Amino acid sequence: MKQIVQIDTIQSAALIGNFCSDFIELEWFEVHKRTLTRATNNGQTLRVELPEKQEWKHGDGLYFQGILLATIHIKPCLTIAFQSMGLVDAADFCYYIGNRHLPIYATQQNGLFLVPYDGQLYEQLQARYSNRISLREEQLFAEHVVRKKTAS
Repeated sequence: MKQIVQIDTIQSAALIGNFCSDFIELEWFEVHKRTLTRATNNGQTLRVELPEKQEWKHGDGLYFQGILLATIHIKPCLTIAFQSMGLVDAADFCYYIGNRHLPIYATQQNGLFLVPYDGQLYEQLQARYSNRISLREEQLFAEHVVRKKTAS
């Protein structure tokens, strides 16, 4: 049985200076999971605990005794993409999806929103928005979720 390595430091992708080819894959819905015990793509088993009120981000570095062992990789998944025609259109889409309590992801492309695929929802959106709905394989990053602003 392989030994499990307890990760002692997590660093943001922005702070990682060196490249690491080993990674742990996460699904979009696992970004809030506090404790992970996973094998990397090279077969090394790592155990890592995420500090409270934090989310996993694509590219987070996982360190053991100062050595970068792996990074976090958010797996692409099938999404429903919506191209809005303006602010009112975007608000209508967000309200419609929000009533179903699903996460909505804003993209770098102006007016393009993504929602994790759901067959029944896809049919409803296709009927409501027709040619502005498409299916795409995309990575859904926690930092792109459209959220309600909360008071500090």
